[in-house]
Parts: sequence; structure tokens; C-alpha cells
Amino acid sequence: MLVPLELRLKSVLDSIDDAILMINNDLKVVICNKQFENFFGLSASTILYQDKRKAITEQIKWRVQNPDEFEKRLFWLYDHFEVVSNDEVEVVIPRRRILKRFSGPVYDDEGQLLGRVEVYSDITNEVELTRGLKEKNTQLFILNAAATSISQSFTMQNFCDTFLRRLAQALEAQFGLLYVKTSKDNFSLISQIGLDPKSTYIPNQLNVHLPEKYYRGHTSEKSEFKFLHKILDSGYFLAFQSYNNQGISSGLCILVWRNLDEVILNKSLFDSISIQMGIGINNALLYNEAMRSAILQERDRLAMEMHDGLAQTLSYLGLGLDSAKLRLKNGNFEGCAQVLDELREVVDNSYQNVREAIIGLRVDVNQDENLVDGIKRYIREFNKLSNVNVTLNTEGECPHLKFEDQLHIIRIVQESLANVRRHSKASLACVTITFSEEDIVITISDNGQGFNKEEVSTDSILHQGMRIMNQRARALKGQLDIQTEEGQGTTICLKIPLYH
Repeated sequence: MLVPLELRLKSVLDSIDDAILMINNDLKVVICNKQFENFFGLSASTILYQDKRKAITEQIKWRVQNPDEFEKRLFWLYDHFEVVSNDEVEVVIPRRRILKRFSGPVYDDEGQLLGRVEVYSDITNEVELTRGLKEKNTQLFILNAAATSISQSFTMQNFCDTFLRRLAQALEAQFGLLYVKTSKDNFSLISQIGLDPKSTYIPNQLNVHLPEKYYRGHTSEKSEFKFLHKILDSGYFLAFQSYNNQGISSGLCILVWRNLDEVILNKSLFDSISIQMGIGINNALLYNEAMRSAILQERDRLAMEMHDGLAQTLSYLGLGLDSAKLRLKNGNFEGCAQVLDELREVVDNSYQNVREAIIGLRVDVNQDENLVDGIKRYIREFNKLSNVNVTLNTEGECPHLKFEDQLHIIRIVQESLANVRRHSKASLACVTITFSEEDIVITISDNGQGFNKEEVSTDSILHQGMRIMNQRARALKGQLDIQTEEGQGTTICLKIPLYH
């Protein structure tokens, strides 16, 4: 019969949210509250006054995630009674709980050892929340690695290398391969990481039909990727595809690990990564097409310049030499010298035109410069070549612009200044660039003779240059305005909205 004090103690212990169990020096269970029964699904009567080691072996350990480890740990603590311990236990029966366990010695007022106490606190919600946040952070880190590859890449090779490297690092993959769809049924290898580039086991072309968008398995399996077994005999692979706007497969990424992690099994994560990869491949294809269009425009411009410039010059030189020869034959040495002087002037002017074309092709935009830097370099080279003194004024801070946009702007400035030198007879020209939050305004003005726009022949190099400048302005979603009158000089104004 329990005395009132013991009854009160039992009531107090049963009202506590934590599970409490105490053993005496003989390892007999002397206290077991109601919460212990709830946590482990055992009636207190089945273990009270029983040997705890026997209770662990026969009843308790089978209710936790790692029974042998649970038993080994407690038995060690019973052999080292004075050790204080804090750890975690995962219970699976009667239901899953994660418990924080405190285990330590109990002493009376005189310091005599009475036994050991075990206190179990339910931290399931806290642990699940922490795990959830950690998993979300990991997923965000991986998605960020994939997303930044898009914003920092232009060409297909550059994008694939950056995307695969960052994704493999974020996912801690053993190695990775990235293929891009190049025909109806074939994928071509663009990038790889973690492998010898000279490996003969890696196919440069793949013709695969995945059973689903997200496909994983063991490298030893007989699958579409049986070649992986030759590279890593025991491991796990994951393959996923990207798709273009028409829902057609555009890319295939294969990642391989020695051991799988839970995050790799998250299908929704790889659905998002697949979308990022598809955007990157599509952007690279658009960039390639834009570069191809820009090259064709440059060829068109150069062809027109050669036709109206070099070809006409050579024809004029031929006629001039015939005239000089005739005058020389007739003994008109003074007339012959005059023709030769004119031809020398034509040769000098043609030489300047060729040099200017070479400078225009050589001065470009690179990753380490902004728009203003590129224009400064061109003006510096232009001033060395031309008799026109060109100055540059800027106002505001140059924003980050896409590569192709910077290239269009520089080509418009180049064409404008080329026209100043060829046609305006100007001595001064000024390029002014104003940056604001809404737009970029670029003006190129000169003090030359101006011209009548209505009288410009459609076959002239001036007209063709104006046509190409307007095409570039439209590509920038901008407006190009040319103000000129005979005897009043010329001002070209290009206005480009930001974030077009």
C-alpha cells in the first residue's frame, strides 16, 4: 500500500510531459511514469521492479529505430553509473517520435548514489521543423546554383559547363554529363565533369527514350545508360530532361553518385531544375541565333562597303592609271603628275576606310568591360586614324546590359562616326551618353556640312549604313532619330528603354 507522499509523487510524475524512468543500484526499475507508457507503448506494470537490462532486451529496444545501438548505449551507461549523457532516440512503436534523452546518476542529500534516472522529451516537432528548413535551404541552394548559370552564361558551351559544374557541386555528385538535342532523335554531348575527357566509355551521341521525365536507377542495371557501369560499377544515377516551349525535349542531364541522399529523391526539385535547364538551353540557342543574325548583318555591311568603297576605288584607280598613261604618252607630264596626285589622295582615303573597318571589327565588348569602356576604346582608335576630333561625355551610372545589346549600341556609334569622317567634312564630333532609371540616350553630333535626307540614294553606302542602324535600334526596342540640314551639321539620337 503506497503512502500518501508516494501517491503525491506519482501524481506529480504522471502530470509531467516528459517520460521519466528510474533504476536503483541493482538496475531494478523503481519509477516509471505514465508518459513513458505513452512514448514506448508499454504498461508500467510490465517493467516496474524488473531488471532494466532484461526489459530492454525483451521489450523496449524493439520499439526504437536502431535497437542494437539503443541497447548497447544503455548497457554501457549502466556499467558507468556516474556518467551524464544526452542523446536522441527515435521511437517507431507505437508511433514515430523523436525523443531527447537525458541519463544521469541520482544522489541523496548525503551524496550516496541511489541509481540512475532517464528523462525522455518529445522533440519530434522541433526536429521535423529543423529538418524541413534544412531541406528547403538545400533545395534553394541547388536551385540558385542552377538559376545563376542562366544569368551568367551566353553561349551553349558556356551555359552547359557552368550549369553542370554548379549542379554537380551543389548535389555532391561523383560525375555528370550534359547532352543537348541536336536532331529529332539524337542528343550530343556538350559538357562533362568529374571524368577523364579522353574516356572511351562516354558516348558523344545518345539516342534514348526515357520512360519518364525523371528517371533513376543503379549503374549495374540494364537501362538506357548501361555505359555508366563501365565508369562506376556500383553507384546510382539520375537522368532528367528539359523541354522547350513546344514541349519537345531539348536537353538531357545525367548525374551519378556512389550513395543516394534523400534530396536526390525529391522529384519536384528536379522538375524545377529541369525548367531552369530548359530556359538556359533555349537562351543559348537564341543567343546563337542573335549572333548569327549579327554576323550576317556585319557581312551585309562589309559587302556594301567593299562594293561602294573598295570596288569603286579600284575601278577609279584603273581609269586614272589609263589617263596618266595616255598623258605620259602624249608628253603631258604636268597633267600626268596631276592625275597621279589625285590617285594618291584616293589611295590614302581608301587606306583610311580599310583601317576604319578593321578597327570596327576589332573593337568589341568583353566580359570585363561595360558599354562606356568599349566606346572609349573605339573613340581612342578613331581619333588616331581620323582628322575629326571626337570627344565623349557621359552622365549617370552605366547599368548592366546584355552582351548583344552592348554590341548593337557600339555598332551604331561606329557607323555614325564613320559617316562623319566619310561624308560630313567635320572637324569636331561629340558623343554624349546619358543614363537614367528609365532609358539610355546617346547622341552623336558634328559640325559638318549636313545633308538632305530626301536626296540620299537608296544604293549609297550612307543609306545602307542608316538602314543597318535603324535595324539595330529596332532590335533594342529603341528609337533612332537623325536631325540634319545642309550646312547645319548632323545630330543622331538613339533612345533605348531599359529592361526592354
